[in-house]
Amino acid sequence: MTQTTKPFLLGILSGLCLFATLPTSVQSWSNVIPSNRNAQTKLMMTSSSPSRRDALQRFGSIIAGTTSAALLINAPPADAAATPSPAELKKLQLGYGRVQYLLKNWDEITSSCGTKIMSDLERKQIVRTEGGGGGSCDKTPLRVQEFLGYKSTEDPLYRADKLMVRAAQLVDPDNLEDYLDVVEKYREKADQTAMMAFTSSWGEANPNGGKEVVDDYLEKTKIDTEETERYLKAILGFLNLEVLPPLTGKL
Repeated sequence: MTQTTKPFLLGILSGLCLFATLPTSVQSWSNVIPSNRNAQTKLMMTSSSPSRRDALQRFGSIIAGTTSAALLINAPPADAAATPSPAELKKLQLGYGRVQYLLKNWDEITSSCGTKIMSDLERKQIVRTEGGGGGSCDKTPLRVQEFLGYKSTEDPLYRADKLMVRAAQLVDPDNLEDYLDVVEKYREKADQTAMMAFTSSWGEANPNGGKEVVDDYLEKTKIDTEETERYLKAILGFLNLEVLPPLTGKL
């Protein structure tokens, strides 16, 4: 990185931190948790994913007119974009631990067995067609969203991309461009994983659907989750955050 590039990237970082603190109504980077499935489908299918170059250009223009922009959008004080606290950064560590737990216990988490109330005839049919002891298992793809911060504001990874942007202040300036690139890739892949999990949940209900369709999309969801995990681990590395011991128990 050249000496002339560093000041530019540091200026971009200031714009990123300002953007991370803007009110939700003027932001388009992170998804808002939908209240129903139809809203979620529309949100995921129509949300755009700006490239890193476009994002940098947009933030550059923000920096050029910081004073005017702040007046127009009622931006919060500059200290609102303060460096994340250790407690906030720990959310990324806990979130990564939860994603690891999800992958390690994938089949158990994405399946629900023996919860249906069946008649004796239905139970016998299950034994004949699916084997086992008469129980029935359903796939639960939407549980994947719980581990990626798309179902609850209490989840460690809820709107994690905004925290990652603020945390860019902690990254070595020589690595800042690479860090922002990984953050963008993480956001895109996490969104894609949540969308794939949602698609899988409707695999049996849609026309020409069935359990095979659910299983196929769920396998694709797992692949996306694995990629999301790799990006998240890379972000921890940029921020010098250690990987916490594996989570145990039932989540």
